[in-house]
Amino acid sequence: MAVSSTTPNAPLIDLLGATRAQIIGLLHDGGATVAELAAAAGLSQVAIRRQLRELVADHLVQGRTVRSPGPGRPAVEYSLTARGERLFPDRSSDLADDVLTFLHDERGKSEMIAFLRWRQKRQQEHYADALEGMESLDDRIERLAELLSEDGFLAEAQAGTNGYALTQKHCAIKDVAAAHPQLCAFEAALFRDLLGAHVTRRQTIAGGSAACVCNVRPQPDATEPPVTTRGAPDGDQG
Repeated sequence: MAVSSTTPNAPLIDLLGATRAQIIGLLHDGGATVAELAAAAGLSQVAIRRQLRELVADHLVQGRTVRSPGPGRPAVEYSLTARGERLFPDRSSDLADDVLTFLHDERGKSEMIAFLRWRQKRQQEHYADALEGMESLDDRIERLAELLSEDGFLAEAQAGTNGYALTQKHCAIKDVAAAHPQLCAFEAALFRDLLGAHVTRRQTIAGGSAACVCNVRPQPDATEPPVTTRGAPDGDQG
């Protein structure tokens, strides 16, 4: 296919670097081979392959072998994964903002909080199975970071002297969270329940920081993660 040149946006460049952001931008229009990407980006195929290896390792890009209609070796066509697609903004956050605003303004804050508790329970069920049987906080937080990354949050866990920093470098609903900070509070409570640890929200993308960061510390008497969802009270930061 012919690949058109795309100018990546500034947030994507900040996140990935100029070359990888350009490749992601080119692949947003559809799949392409190394040769097609090199021609569109004005780079060597060697340089494109090097950047693609990193993007594949980060689960942002995937490759599949395709056969050409004529003679010759099959080529590998690269495309964005679901996680890669999440790097691009959509209008779903507008709907989320409308739902939360409607509940708050028309039904009252208690109804909005009830919805957030329902959403938290669904999220816990989504992640809980993958964490089942992991007794070590080290294992649980590393796996949780992997799961969050698979869902497009670009998360990582870094060990420190007093616990961990759980960092998320992408937030698809940052504008909604800025208007409704309870979302961030409930997410911190979700992490607390999943990890069975003390979780404190330190900074958020919605609040103007470059990343969302939670401090995670072991509970003195907790060896197993709780099995029930307690829910975060309004304003609770974990």
